Amino acid sequence: MKHIMYYIIVLSIAFAMGCASDLPIRDMSKARYGITEAEEVKAPQYAPDELEKAKQYLYDTHTLLKEDKTKDAQKKSVESYEQSQKAIEKSLPLYSSDMVTQAKNSISEIEMLNAREFAPAEYAQAVALATESSDLHNKTNYRESIQKSREAITSANDAKVKSIAMIPQLKEQLVALEKERDELSNNRGDEFAKQQLQDASAKISEANTKLDEQNITASIDAMQQAKESLLAAKVAIDKGNALESLEAAKSLYQEVSQRETAQDFSEQLTQAEGLIKTSEDKFKAEQYPESYDTSQQATNILNTMLIAMEKKEEAIAIQEEGEETKQETTTATTTKEVTQQQKDYIVQYNPKARDCLWRIAMKVYNNARLWPLIYIANKDQIKDPDLIFPGQRFVIPPMEKEKQPIEESQSKTMDDKKPQDVKE
Repeated sequence: MKHIMYYIIVLSIAFAMGCASDLPIRDMSKARYGITEAEEVKAPQYAPDELEKAKQYLYDTHTLLKEDKTKDAQKKSVESYEQSQKAIEKSLPLYSSDMVTQAKNSISEIEMLNAREFAPAEYAQAVALATESSDLHNKTNYRESIQKSREAITSANDAKVKSIAMIPQLKEQLVALEKERDELSNNRGDEFAKQQLQDASAKISEANTKLDEQNITASIDAMQQAKESLLAAKVAIDKGNALESLEAAKSLYQEVSQRETAQDFSEQLTQAEGLIKTSEDKFKAEQYPESYDTSQQATNILNTMLIAMEKKEEAIAIQEEGEETKQETTTATTTKEVTQQQKDYIVQYNPKARDCLWRIAMKVYNNARLWPLIYIANKDQIKDPDLIFPGQRFVIPPMEKEKQPIEESQSKTMDDKKPQDVKE
């Protein structure tokens, strides 16, 4: 083709100098521009046969001119132009159609990147241009359609850049979801919300995969489903805790109300009963956190009552134990000994004999009246000595006692002396 252009230039100069006024310079130039135009609309791809004929005819033109066959050369140049136009006519609709498809594909790509939210202006412009290019193609305005498709693709690329820049932020959101899942799992989630947490884990994994594939829209959808599963897990955990607390309050109420001294605490029983009823109503209304808090209030009241009842009921037993101790005599010299080494004690839950400070003192010191030692050593945990809870760990301090030589006497008049109590 370089040779053809060379001859066209030479012939043009000759024509300008008047040396070859009958040469088909204009037709040859027209044929050459026709070939260039065909190449611009992708004729090598869509109309290769027609384009090749156009080039060959133009090449034949200069051969005929060398043989002084001017008329034949002119005819070939015209045929070359006609073939280039056929190539253009065949290529334009195909090229336009492919460009419309590329524009639509670029829209689909940025929709996967959630450009509608992350790059709204660029997204809207790309969609509008792609729609316009499609309309122009349908109206056979192929050249204008191709141009609009190019503009649509450019806008879509701008939207793509903005959207991809949001991926690190989405990664951070996924990390937050994983942390929330782990916290719920550690908060009895495996007990009350195992399936919901498994669903959340699956969706978090899917969201990570889609994000790596730059399918942001699908990733966001999976993230939303993970959030819904985590919310369902939280509700299930709240429900499980509320039901457990409510049942415990009911059981404790039955225990307390059946004790012999229950009539002495009728006002507190009525208050606890009302709180349990309120807790049940809130549970039925699916207000699980509120139900839990209300039943816990009832439990606190009932625990306080139970401790008071037990202390009252055990008072006689303690007194009898004290009398038995007083009947023991010794004439040994004053001795000082350490009864135990400091140790820990974990408060136990036993509905039939609930732990309290005086009962713990009886266990560890063999003397219930030494409970203040435990109270003083654990004041950081015990706000009210009448109210302790299962699971609390108390320090049991060593207890020193002095045994004084006394003579046992059942009579209070004997030397006007009383048996010595253990010093607190």
